[in-house]
Amino acid sequence: MIPSNIELFGRKTFFIAPDTSLIPKGYLEEFMARGYQTYIINDDYVCPLQVKIREIIKLFPESILFFNIDSSVEGIEWKSYLNELQKIISNDTLLGVFYISRRNPSDEESVNSYYINNLHLKAGCFALSAHNHNDFDSILKVLEKNGAKGRRNLVRARCDSSSHAKFSHKGKSFDASLLDVNVSYFRCDLHGEADSFKIFDKVRDVSVQVNGITFASDAVLIMKRTVDEKTLCIFMFIKADDTPDLDGETAKLLNQKIYQIALDDNMSQLQSALKSAV
Repeated sequence: MIPSNIELFGRKTFFIAPDTSLIPKGYLEEFMARGYQTYIINDDYVCPLQVKIREIIKLFPESILFFNIDSSVEGIEWKSYLNELQKIISNDTLLGVFYISRRNPSDEESVNSYYINNLHLKAGCFALSAHNHNDFDSILKVLEKNGAKGRRNLVRARCDSSSHAKFSHKGKSFDASLLDVNVSYFRCDLHGEADSFKIFDKVRDVSVQVNGITFASDAVLIMKRTVDEKTLCIFMFIKADDTPDLDGETAKLLNQKIYQIALDDNMSQLQSALKSAV
Protein backbone atom coordinates (compact mmCIF):
# COMPACT_ATOMS: atom_id res chain seq x y z
CA MET A 1 0.00 0.00 0.00
CA ILE A 2 1.40 3.42 -0.98
CA PRO A 3 1.50 5.92 1.91
CA SER A 4 -0.46 9.13 1.43
CA ASN A 5 1.23 12.41 0.56
CA ILE A 6 0.50 13.65 4.08
CA GLU A 7 2.17 10.59 5.61
CA LEU A 8 5.19 10.95 3.33
CA PHE A 9 5.60 14.68 3.04
CA GLY A 10 4.08 16.08 6.23
CA ARG A 11 2.18 19.18 7.21
CA LYS A 12 2.54 22.60 5.60
CA THR A 13 2.34 26.09 7.09
CA PHE A 14 1.42 29.12 5.00
CA PHE A 15 2.05 32.72 6.04
CA ILE A 16 -0.58 34.80 4.28
CA ALA A 17 0.30 38.33 3.07
CA PRO A 18 3.28 38.84 5.41
CA ASP A 19 5.79 41.66 5.54
CA THR A 20 8.71 39.72 4.06
CA SER A 21 11.22 41.90 5.89
CA LEU A 22 9.91 40.27 9.06
CA ILE A 23 9.65 36.72 7.61
CA PRO A 24 12.53 36.55 5.09
CA LYS A 25 13.36 33.59 2.86
CA GLY A 26 16.29 32.71 5.12
CA TYR A 27 13.81 31.94 7.90
CA LEU A 28 11.93 29.55 5.64
CA GLU A 29 15.09 27.61 4.76
CA GLU A 30 16.08 27.36 8.42
CA PHE A 31 12.58 26.21 9.40
CA MET A 32 12.90 23.53 6.69
CA ALA A 33 16.17 22.32 8.24
CA ARG A 34 14.31 21.90 11.53
CA GLY A 35 11.49 19.93 9.95
CA TYR A 36 8.93 22.66 9.26
CA GLN A 37 7.54 23.28 5.77
CA THR A 38 6.71 26.98 5.63
CA TYR A 39 5.60 29.01 2.62
CA ILE A 40 4.58 32.59 1.86
CA ILE A 41 1.42 33.42 -0.08
CA ASN A 42 0.75 36.96 -1.28
CA ASP A 43 -2.06 38.70 -3.11
CA ASP A 44 -1.52 39.63 -6.76
CA TYR A 45 -3.47 41.08 -9.67
CA VAL A 46 -3.68 37.73 -11.50
CA CYS A 47 -5.40 35.70 -8.80
CA PRO A 48 -7.28 37.06 -5.77
CA LEU A 49 -5.97 35.96 -2.39
CA GLN A 50 -9.36 34.49 -1.51
CA VAL A 51 -9.07 32.04 -4.41
CA LYS A 52 -5.56 31.03 -3.37
CA ILE A 53 -6.72 30.33 0.18
CA ARG A 54 -9.64 28.25 -1.05
CA GLU A 55 -7.37 26.10 -3.21
CA ILE A 56 -4.77 25.69 -0.45
CA ILE A 57 -7.28 24.24 1.96
CA LYS A 58 -8.52 21.86 -0.76
CA LEU A 59 -5.02 20.70 -1.75
CA PHE A 60 -3.50 20.60 1.72
CA PRO A 61 -6.31 19.90 4.19
CA GLU A 62 -3.94 19.38 7.12
CA SER A 63 -2.21 22.71 6.60
CA ILE A 64 -1.83 25.64 9.00
CA LEU A 65 -2.58 29.15 7.73
CA PHE A 66 -1.43 32.29 9.54
CA PHE A 67 -2.94 35.56 8.28
CA ASN A 68 -1.27 38.95 8.58
CA ILE A 69 -4.19 41.00 9.86
CA ASP A 70 -2.20 44.22 9.42
CA SER A 71 -2.06 43.72 5.67
CA SER A 72 -4.50 45.48 3.39
CA VAL A 73 -6.01 43.17 0.78
CA GLU A 74 -8.75 44.28 -1.58
CA GLY A 75 -12.08 42.69 -0.78
CA ILE A 76 -11.04 41.30 2.61
CA GLU A 77 -12.00 42.50 6.07
CA TRP A 78 -10.09 40.07 8.22
CA LYS A 79 -12.54 39.55 11.07
CA SER A 80 -15.51 38.71 8.87
CA TYR A 81 -13.40 36.80 6.33
CA LEU A 82 -11.83 34.51 8.95
CA ASN A 83 -15.19 34.02 10.62
CA GLU A 84 -16.66 32.76 7.32
CA LEU A 85 -13.56 30.73 6.48
CA GLN A 86 -13.83 28.84 9.74
CA LYS A 87 -17.22 27.53 8.64
CA ILE A 88 -15.91 25.76 5.53
CA ILE A 89 -12.54 24.32 6.59
CA SER A 90 -12.02 20.76 7.76
CA ASN A 91 -11.24 19.96 11.39
CA ASP A 92 -7.65 19.27 10.34
CA THR A 93 -7.03 22.76 8.95
CA LEU A 94 -5.73 25.25 11.52
CA LEU A 95 -6.11 29.02 11.22
CA GLY A 96 -4.22 31.69 13.12
CA VAL A 97 -3.21 35.33 12.81
CA PHE A 98 -0.12 37.46 13.28
CA TYR A 99 0.45 41.19 13.44
CA ILE A 100 2.98 43.89 14.30
CA SER A 101 3.27 44.23 18.05
CA ARG A 102 1.19 47.10 19.45
CA ARG A 103 2.68 49.91 21.50
CA ASN A 104 -0.20 49.79 23.92
CA PRO A 105 -0.42 46.39 25.72
CA SER A 106 -4.18 46.73 26.06
CA ASP A 107 -4.51 46.96 22.26
CA GLU A 108 -2.58 43.71 21.93
CA GLU A 109 -4.76 42.05 24.55
CA SER A 110 -7.83 43.18 22.63
CA VAL A 111 -6.53 41.64 19.38
CA ASN A 112 -5.70 38.35 21.07
CA SER A 113 -9.01 38.24 22.88
CA TYR A 114 -11.04 38.73 19.71
CA TYR A 115 -9.29 36.13 17.55
CA ILE A 116 -8.85 33.54 20.28
CA ASN A 117 -11.95 34.00 22.46
CA ASN A 118 -14.45 35.20 19.85
CA LEU A 119 -13.33 33.48 16.66
CA HIS A 120 -11.66 30.54 18.44
CA LEU A 121 -8.81 30.29 15.95
CA LYS A 122 -7.07 27.02 16.76
CA ALA A 123 -3.58 28.18 15.74
CA GLY A 124 -3.85 31.29 17.90
CA CYS A 125 -2.19 34.70 17.54
CA PHE A 126 1.35 35.96 17.65
CA ALA A 127 3.01 39.34 17.32
CA LEU A 128 6.11 40.27 15.32
CA SER A 129 8.46 43.08 16.26
CA ALA A 130 8.89 45.83 13.69
CA HIS A 131 12.10 46.99 15.32
CA ASN A 132 14.53 44.19 16.08
CA HIS A 133 13.91 42.14 12.88
CA ASN A 134 14.71 38.99 14.81
CA ASP A 135 11.48 37.07 15.22
CA PHE A 136 12.86 33.68 14.24
CA ASP A 137 12.67 32.12 17.71
CA SER A 138 9.18 33.50 18.33
CA ILE A 139 7.84 32.01 15.09
CA LEU A 140 9.63 28.72 15.77
CA LYS A 141 7.85 28.42 19.13
CA VAL A 142 4.50 29.04 17.41
CA LEU A 143 5.22 26.33 14.84
CA GLU A 144 6.22 23.88 17.54
CA LYS A 145 3.17 24.66 19.67
CA ASN A 146 0.86 24.00 16.71
CA GLY A 147 2.45 20.70 15.72
CA ALA A 148 3.54 22.09 12.37
CA LYS A 149 5.88 19.18 11.66
CA GLY A 150 2.89 16.88 11.35
CA ARG A 151 3.92 13.22 11.37
CA ARG A 152 7.43 13.93 10.10
CA ASN A 153 10.36 15.23 12.12
CA LEU A 154 12.23 16.08 8.92
CA VAL A 155 10.98 17.41 5.60
CA ARG A 156 11.12 14.81 2.86
CA ALA A 157 11.40 15.84 -0.79
CA ARG A 158 10.61 13.87 -3.94
CA CYS A 159 13.55 13.16 -6.22
CA ASP A 160 13.42 13.47 -9.99
CA SER A 161 14.10 10.56 -12.35
CA SER A 162 17.79 11.44 -12.71
CA SER A 163 18.47 11.16 -8.98
CA HIS A 164 20.45 8.16 -7.82
CA ALA A 165 22.85 6.73 -5.23
CA LYS A 166 25.89 4.81 -6.46
CA PHE A 167 28.00 2.64 -4.16
CA SER A 168 29.83 -0.65 -3.79
CA HIS A 169 28.98 -3.43 -1.37
CA LYS A 170 30.81 -6.73 -0.95
CA GLY A 171 32.68 -6.22 -4.20
CA LYS A 172 29.58 -5.39 -6.27
CA SER A 173 28.52 -2.03 -7.68
CA PHE A 174 24.98 -0.72 -7.26
CA ASP A 175 23.11 2.16 -8.89
CA ALA A 176 19.93 2.80 -6.91
CA SER A 177 17.17 5.14 -8.04
CA LEU A 178 16.41 7.75 -5.38
CA LEU A 179 12.72 8.20 -4.64
CA ASP A 180 12.82 10.77 -1.86
CA VAL A 181 15.29 12.24 0.58
CA ASN A 182 15.62 14.30 3.75
CA VAL A 183 18.73 15.54 5.54
CA SER A 184 19.09 12.27 7.46
CA TYR A 185 17.72 9.50 5.21
CA PHE A 186 17.09 8.50 1.63
CA ARG A 187 14.64 5.97 0.18
CA CYS A 188 15.70 4.13 -2.93
CA ASP A 189 14.89 1.34 -5.37
CA LEU A 190 17.74 -1.15 -5.82
CA HIS A 191 16.02 -2.72 -8.84
CA GLY A 192 15.61 -6.22 -7.43
CA GLU A 193 18.91 -6.22 -5.53
CA ALA A 194 17.50 -5.46 -2.06
CA ASP A 195 18.22 -9.04 -0.92
CA SER A 196 21.94 -8.28 -1.29
CA PHE A 197 21.67 -6.16 1.86
CA LYS A 198 20.86 -6.93 5.46
CA ILE A 199 19.52 -4.43 7.97
CA PHE A 200 22.40 -2.38 9.46
CA ASP A 201 24.73 -3.12 6.54
CA LYS A 202 26.97 -0.09 5.99
CA VAL A 203 28.01 1.29 2.63
CA ARG A 204 30.94 3.67 2.25
CA ASP A 205 31.51 6.65 -0.01
CA VAL A 206 28.02 6.71 -1.52
CA SER A 207 27.80 9.10 -4.47
CA VAL A 208 24.41 10.77 -4.16
CA GLN A 209 22.81 12.91 -6.86
CA VAL A 210 19.62 14.74 -5.90
CA ASN A 211 17.91 16.87 -8.56
CA GLY A 212 21.18 18.18 -9.94
CA ILE A 213 23.39 18.42 -6.84
CA THR A 214 25.98 15.76 -6.00
CA PHE A 215 27.64 14.87 -2.71
CA ALA A 216 29.25 11.87 -1.01
CA SER A 217 28.45 10.25 2.32
CA ASP A 218 28.53 6.93 4.09
CA ALA A 219 25.18 5.30 4.90
CA VAL A 220 23.60 2.40 6.76
CA LEU A 221 20.50 0.41 5.78
CA ILE A 222 17.88 0.83 8.49
CA MET A 223 14.68 -0.47 6.89
CA LYS A 224 13.16 -2.34 3.97
CA ARG A 225 9.60 -1.70 2.90
CA THR A 226 7.48 -3.45 0.27
CA VAL A 227 5.41 -1.11 -1.90
CA ASP A 228 3.42 -2.53 -4.83
CA GLU A 229 5.47 -5.74 -4.73
CA LYS A 230 8.73 -3.76 -4.84
CA THR A 231 11.18 -3.87 -1.96
CA LEU A 232 12.43 -0.37 -1.26
CA CYS A 233 15.39 0.39 0.99
CA ILE A 234 15.78 3.24 3.46
CA PHE A 235 19.34 4.28 4.28
CA MET A 236 20.46 6.67 6.99
CA PHE A 237 23.36 9.01 6.28
CA ILE A 238 26.33 8.48 8.60
CA LYS A 239 29.73 10.09 8.96
CA ALA A 240 33.05 8.25 8.62
CA ASP A 241 33.03 7.54 12.38
CA ASP A 242 29.56 5.95 12.03
CA THR A 243 27.74 8.72 13.90
CA PRO A 244 24.40 9.75 12.32
CA ASP A 245 23.80 12.50 9.77
CA LEU A 246 25.72 14.39 7.12
CA ASP A 247 28.58 16.77 7.82
CA GLY A 248 27.50 20.37 8.38
CA GLU A 249 28.23 21.86 4.96
CA THR A 250 26.73 18.92 3.08
CA ALA A 251 23.62 19.03 5.27
CA LYS A 252 23.26 22.74 4.51
CA LEU A 253 23.62 22.13 0.76
CA LEU A 254 21.05 19.33 0.81
CA ASN A 255 18.62 21.32 2.95
CA GLN A 256 18.69 24.20 0.46
CA LYS A 257 17.91 21.74 -2.34
CA ILE A 258 15.11 20.10 -0.32
CA TYR A 259 13.61 23.52 0.35
CA GLN A 260 13.64 24.31 -3.38
CA ILE A 261 12.21 20.91 -4.35
CA ALA A 262 9.39 21.14 -1.81
CA LEU A 263 8.66 24.76 -2.74
CA ASP A 264 8.58 23.99 -6.47
CA ASP A 265 6.47 20.86 -5.96
CA ASN A 266 3.85 22.45 -3.73
CA MET A 267 3.66 25.72 -5.63
CA SER A 268 3.35 23.82 -8.91
CA GLN A 269 0.37 21.91 -7.50
CA LEU A 270 -1.15 25.15 -6.30
CA GLN A 271 -0.57 26.98 -9.59
CA SER A 272 -2.26 24.13 -11.50
CA ALA A 273 -5.26 24.35 -9.19
CA LEU A 274 -5.41 28.12 -9.54
CA LYS A 275 -5.41 27.98 -13.34
CA SER A 276 -8.51 25.83 -13.16
CA ALA A 277 -10.13 28.03 -10.52
CA VAL A 278 -9.80 31.48 -12.09
